[in-house]
Amino acid sequence: MHSLPDRRSAVVACVLVALGSSLGGCDRGAAARKPAEPAPVAVVLVSPSTATLPRTLRVTGSLFGDEDATVAAKVAGRVAAVYKDLGDVAQPDEPLLRVDPTDYELARAEKARAFTEALAKLGLVALPGAGFQVDALPAVQRARVQAANAKARFERTEQLVHREPPLISAQELADVRTAWEVAENGVNVERLAAGAAVAQARTLEAQLRIAEQAVADTVHKAPAPERPAGASAEPPAVGRSYEVAARLVSVGDFVQVGTPLVRLVDADPVKLRATVPERRLADVKVGQSAAVSIEAFREPFAGRVSRVSPAVDVATRSFAVEVLVPNPERRLKPGSFASAEIEVASDEALLVPASAILTFAGVTKVMVEKDGKAEERPVAIGQRLADRVEVRDGLHAGDRVVEKPVAGLRTGTPIVSSSAPPARAGAPPS
Repeated sequence: MHSLPDRRSAVVACVLVALGSSLGGCDRGAAARKPAEPAPVAVVLVSPSTATLPRTLRVTGSLFGDEDATVAAKVAGRVAAVYKDLGDVAQPDEPLLRVDPTDYELARAEKARAFTEALAKLGLVALPGAGFQVDALPAVQRARVQAANAKARFERTEQLVHREPPLISAQELADVRTAWEVAENGVNVERLAAGAAVAQARTLEAQLRIAEQAVADTVHKAPAPERPAGASAEPPAVGRSYEVAARLVSVGDFVQVGTPLVRLVDADPVKLRATVPERRLADVKVGQSAAVSIEAFREPFAGRVSRVSPAVDVATRSFAVEVLVPNPERRLKPGSFASAEIEVASDEALLVPASAILTFAGVTKVMVEKDGKAEERPVAIGQRLADRVEVRDGLHAGDRVVEKPVAGLRTGTPIVSSSAPPARAGAPPS
């Protein structure tokens, strides 16, 4: 029979043996449950490409015609005829409408008769030029002849006084002298009168021209450029054409001087007028190219900066720019809202495939390869060019980017480069 200490030793030994067996079993179970290393994911790795991209400034504004004119009445009267209506094309100097000319034609005839009468009194058929001498006028010539005759009479009479005995008295000689002096003064009077008559004739001629101009002004025409001095009197070559944007009167309306009649617009080219913030003052210059867009057309229209304001508006802290856009087909309409991308500079940029860009919760990132594993890289993107996207920050030229990240690809996932379509994350490479 065993003693009590022996039985206690045997129990402790059994417990230790059982505990050891249990611990050994736990180690083997833990080793069996440890996950295996994930298999590499096959992806397509690409290096960012470089390209020279334009840097643009976006502005918005309204389109205006190259010329926008409102033709107003130059004479008062009743509208007798309208030749151009809304949408019609008018060339320079082409008639637009006519005011009844009857009253003005009568006034012209009256001035013409008065002018002809003034010429007849002077003995002329046409008004003389600037170098004309009044001594050639019949009235002055008559006074000169009379003065010469009076002088000759005086000289003959003077000889009779000095004879012995005198044949005439001193009083008779004085009367002849006086007649001579009066005749000489008569020449001066006739010269002054003739000069006044010529001046009056010139005034009547000017009035006649005003009356003729009033008759001509009853026909209101499209604006035409002023001909330089010495140019041919023939109509100028067509350099622009207008379209009627609004007809403001009708036949029968009575108009006063200055009443708007027709609004004309020359829409080739059109001008985009916009404002630019003061901070971009150094960026915008005359001659820079621009792409002008309006909602009515998908494609932009090529233009160029034609004017830049020399001053900044103190109220808005902006300055005005004007972009000139050729519009030969008249597709762009003045008054339209438009925007423009002005090319202000260009520089080198990194480009990656658009499929490489991932966006989630407002964060934009790409997956790059680092030491054989994927790494998420937040990036700042810029312009989008078809199937490529500009990366402005967060990427370097030497990085290799996953072209099409698969679902579940995360930082630390082993990856291998493959030209085959990338496998799903966690799946072994084929």
